[in-house]
Amino acid sequence: MKQILLIFLIFIAFNSSAQEKDSLNLANCRQQTIQKYPLNKDFNHNIEVNNLKIQNIKTIYLPVLNLTGQVYHVADVPHYISNNPMLEIPQIGKDQYKIMLEARQVIYDGGLIKRQKAVEKSSLQVNNQSIETKLFSLNQQVNEIYFLILIFQEQQNLLKLTHKTLNEQLRVVSSGVKNGVLLPGDADVLKAQILKLEQSITELNAGKKNGLEILSQLMDTTFTEKINLKSPKLNKPDDEGKINRPEYQLMQYQQSNLDNVSKLNGVKRFPYFGAFGSFGYGYPGMNMLEDNAAIIYTFGLNLNWNIWDWNKNKREKQIFSVQSDMINTQREVFDKNLNIALSKEKNDIDKLSELLINDEKIIVLQERISRTKASQLKNGVITSTDYIREFNAETMAKVKQTLHEIQRLQAIVKYNTLKGNLLNE
Repeated sequence: MKQILLIFLIFIAFNSSAQEKDSLNLANCRQQTIQKYPLNKDFNHNIEVNNLKIQNIKTIYLPVLNLTGQVYHVADVPHYISNNPMLEIPQIGKDQYKIMLEARQVIYDGGLIKRQKAVEKSSLQVNNQSIETKLFSLNQQVNEIYFLILIFQEQQNLLKLTHKTLNEQLRVVSSGVKNGVLLPGDADVLKAQILKLEQSITELNAGKKNGLEILSQLMDTTFTEKINLKSPKLNKPDDEGKINRPEYQLMQYQQSNLDNVSKLNGVKRFPYFGAFGSFGYGYPGMNMLEDNAAIIYTFGLNLNWNIWDWNKNKREKQIFSVQSDMINTQREVFDKNLNIALSKEKNDIDKLSELLINDEKIIVLQERISRTKASQLKNGVITSTDYIREFNAETMAKVKQTLHEIQRLQAIVKYNTLKGNLLNE
């Protein structure tokens, strides 16, 4: 008994796992699309470039060494002609040369290097958040193709049920024809309608197949035509959740980066201290009164301080202020467009909710009419054409209901996505 129970549980688990593999949900489609998108590689690229730039900035703390050499001829040299034979001053030659090793070392940079690092860090945040924003836009792309496939799938399932109903009705009519109650033409009308249904099912299947091909390319995977898409389990939009769009974070990072660039521009006015030195060999040496090659060296401290820049720094601050206002304007424009889009989707949700209420009433009435017509057809009171007319009206009402249900779900998902609230749909 225990062995039978164990086998039964294993069978259920295996069957459940197989069904899970043959089905898709919206959340997984969006997640896999974003994970497999090539743009993700740029996250690491941006980090790599940032690390290299930081390493270059750090080298400013290290001594700078330059090796220079010169061989040159001068037009004239200092000389003195004396009439006193006891006073003879040597005269250096006009062909001269020297080779020098020069060194410079930063002692105090006024915070320049620190601010450069801050700018690179905030630039990395801006670049990576820009990628996040582009990846987020893929969600709406997946939403649209997913619900398009879902419409094809659900309408195909509905028409298959309709096909089954018509085949059952054909058997009834064929029996009536055989018994002489109905005319052969009544059966032909039903057969023609069944063929039309099969054509519609084929078209819907082709539409689903095309949609799956697009979705498979987005997700970088493959699907079979038998894959089943699950409808999101949502009853209403997320009105209470706050807006969580990546664009807001991007604009915040842009503002922070602008502040860092402004601070970097400010420290350029601070004094700069450094040490310098040079060592080499050349002709003539430091003593211009000796006509010999000699060792040459110098060392000391240097100070650089831009005490007047003709209001350049002031104008730079004005530029940063204008750019900050431009970011705020972008935010206002984004807010306005987002609110318009949210209002549209909310109105569509309300409209489709009302349509679905009427859809249900219409279907109840059409099913009652179709049952009456089916009974009349069976008894030879009406023709198959009369029955098909009402049956098609019932089918169309169900098709509209299915379409409205999916459109309402799509509007809810789009509303939530616009707010940046990607629920487990």
